[in-house]
Amino acid sequence: MEPVGKHKLLAFLNLMVSTTLVAFITVETHVAFILPPFIATAATQIPDPAWRLHRSIVVITSYLLSATVGVVFVLLHLDQGILMAVLASTLAYGIELILNVEHPPSILATFLGILERASPTYILHPVLVGIVVIEGVNYLLSRAIMINTTCTQKTQDSRHMQRR
Repeated sequence: MEPVGKHKLLAFLNLMVSTTLVAFITVETHVAFILPPFIATAATQIPDPAWRLHRSIVVITSYLLSATVGVVFVLLHLDQGILMAVLASTLAYGIELILNVEHPPSILATFLGILERASPTYILHPVLVGIVVIEGVNYLLSRAIMINTTCTQKTQDSRHMQRR
């Protein structure tokens, strides 16, 4: 399979495994996850052998920040309707831009948190648990690719050395 097709297949596998795990946790814990932003995040991640911890930290931080803004709005009773959800989401994204941790799908955690009138536990579950699952699956697939790539490279190198 050519590299482009392989990467697309791995991106699809990443999305399928991540969202299946999040859906399973949703069923088992009876806590509805905020699937739309998680699906968007999983869909944007192509497992990469050069996986970078910084990107995962940015994604996790942006989700936690967005969820926190949503919960603060709810605690301050600023959770009346879509206009407040849009205002809070805009504020969350502005803070993300200032802190250089922007990840646009994360602002849906703010939006949905306000519409659902989320409690502070919303930050931990479903937001933190969900995004750790998404990022964890991406990391594991990226590591598998890196190990496979390294093994393939060593095999090719040894064949090349034998030909000499």
